[in-house]
Amino acid sequence: MPKAFLICNSKKFKKDNFLIPIQQELLENEGESVVSIDLNYTNFHLKFDQYICHNDYIHNTRGRVFNKDFNYYLEPLSFYSYYKEDENLLFIQTKTDAALDFISKLSRTKEYNLETVKIDFKSMIPLITEVAGAWIADLKRAHLKTAGYFGHNVHRSEEYKESAAEGNVSSIQMKYISLKSGKEHYIAISKKGSIILYDTFPTIEDEIDIVYEVYEQFIKPHL
Repeated sequence: MPKAFLICNSKKFKKDNFLIPIQQELLENEGESVVSIDLNYTNFHLKFDQYICHNDYIHNTRGRVFNKDFNYYLEPLSFYSYYKEDENLLFIQTKTDAALDFISKLSRTKEYNLETVKIDFKSMIPLITEVAGAWIADLKRAHLKTAGYFGHNVHRSEEYKESAAEGNVSSIQMKYISLKSGKEHYIAISKKGSIILYDTFPTIEDEIDIVYEVYEQFIKPHL
């Protein structure tokens, strides 16, 4: 299963354990949303501290269960985050929309100020050895709003160029050779600020190595 790491810059980050008071996130008649972030290991890997996080992610979906209508439901998610203080850099390892919700809730407190990194595909693509796929959103066609293109260096095709000029690139997939291991991996970068790993890695440390490499090579130079 793919793993997504949302990449964030931190202007303010509380290093101690933190629980958002339940009163701030009270959901009337629907249950309570809990958000927490707890330090697990200092200097876990590459000077990243590891945190255990929890977010009751709210899905705005209407339905009816046990003869009761609801407008949303809570999905409890527990996951790791990795904070590198000397770079004010935070990696959040959970699905992208839930991670965005998590940093939004934290940043509404006085203890955190977190922002996703800006993704500049136009500047990034020339640095990539092989672009293997791309999704383009916001197309203005009658029956097609999103299109996917796949193949060796697909960004050079006329179909891709036409769609990219018309809409917005929402993600790209690439074949990436690790600087550390020399192995090739299939990786995606999303416009929302996530790096997605499609391969299975032996350890969490190996995952962090790849995510940090991709960040350093393709995202950081254009911030």
